[in-house]
Amino acid sequence: MKYAIIPIIIGMLALSVPPAEAALITIEITAEVDSVRDEANYLDGQINVGDIITGTYTYDSDTTDSNPLSTLGRYEHYAPPCGISLSVGGFDFETDTTNVDFLVAIANNYASGGIQDGYLLISYNNLPLSNGTLVDLISWQLDDPTATALSSDALPTTPPVLDDWQSIVGLRLQGERMESYLIDAHVTSAVPEPTSVLLFALGILLLRKRN
Repeated sequence: MKYAIIPIIIGMLALSVPPAEAALITIEITAEVDSVRDEANYLDGQINVGDIITGTYTYDSDTTDSNPLSTLGRYEHYAPPCGISLSVGGFDFETDTTNVDFLVAIANNYASGGIQDGYLLISYNNLPLSNGTLVDLISWQLDDPTATALSSDALPTTPPVLDDWQSIVGLRLQGERMESYLIDAHVTSAVPEPTSVLLFALGILLLRKRN
């Protein structure tokens, strides 16, 4: 069963660059660990509250929305280099590039206990940690109960502006099957990777030139 994100379940401005141009968007993020639950010590005590998480996530801005609703965008990625890669406490939490199942979901004015916006990333298939511990899910969710953070359910080409979101459910790293542990963190920075910035600018210039 795929992961139910709280408080809403997202069921589900594409970049208008000519098809020959790259459509990959990579976002660099930094986060701080808020809590660690690891009673069986699968993480070897190496991750603690206050530790800093760094890494990136990558998606294809040309991905088709598989959800027909106008308020929900579901963008499923099944090929590398799409996915997420994060480092903390000497461990790497990474999408398995040989079996990518990476979702970006966007909710705009979605009715779920009230009208709200949402931004969700989930990596379902991930590599084990260096000590062999399995990683079942890597996720990040932002919620805005004022429904003002977004204006569309289209896949964005820029990072979420953190100050626009009223409720940050947060970044979550977890094992939930045979190896149970849970790391919750809040993202403090989300910026485009320099290469993505250059590609975005190049796409705009090409469009202006052709027009």
